[in-house]
Amino acid sequence: MKILLDEQLHVDLKPSLSFFNVYEPKDFDWDGLKNGELREKLNENNFVFFVSADKNLPFQQNLSKINFTVILLDTPTLQWAHLSLFVHKIREVLLNPPLVLPKLIHLSIEGFHNKKLIENLKNLLPPDQILFL
Repeated sequence: MKILLDEQLHVDLKPSLSFFNVYEPKDFDWDGLKNGELREKLNENNFVFFVSADKNLPFQQNLSKINFTVILLDTPTLQWAHLSLFVHKIREVLLNPPLVLPKLIHLSIEGFHNKKLIENLKNLLPPDQILFL
């Protein structure tokens, strides 16, 4: 199972998920690709998951055109202190993925979640295409 981490995520996230086939855009010289170009690369190269903290991504991309699942980290910052709180949840999703993968899996940490983002995501995607954890 191939997983791509968005380039804005902290460098310590990749070694924290080393049990999996985790890549960064720089591993393929994909640094700086626009989201549409990156989406096509993910589709063409059979990635299963794309991990990102870009809360605008679901609204900027046509998620019906993706063949992978976006794991969206609902984090207050991109600092490792916050991102490290997601490692366990990401591992759980990767070790025990849903039988039918949705287009988006929204991960939040206890005590923090963006209510407006959640409502907007609910309006964007049908219930069977989104999972909130």
